Amino acid sequence: MVETVLLFVVPPLALYLLIALLVMAPRMARRPRYRVGQPWPYEPMWWTANPEGAGLPPAHDESGAAAAGGRGGARGNW
Repeated sequence: MVETVLLFVVPPLALYLLIALLVMAPRMARRPRYRVGQPWPYEPMWWTANPEGAGLPPAHDESGAAAAGGRGGARGNW
C-alpha cells in the first residue's frame, strides 16, 4: 500500500504544488500595486505642467502654434 501511494499520489501532488508555486511566486515577489485613493510615494518624473520652470524649451510660442514648427499631438479638427 505504501508503494502504491508513493507511486500514484506523491508525484501528481508534487507536480500540482510545483505548478502552483510557479504561478504564485511572481505575484508574491512583486511590490504591492497602487490603488486609487492611496498616497503616491514616488517623486514625479517625465512630465511637467511648467516646462519653463523645469528648464525645458517652451512647447508653444506666443501665437499658440507649436514651437518646433511641426503639427504633431492630438487634434480635434474633423
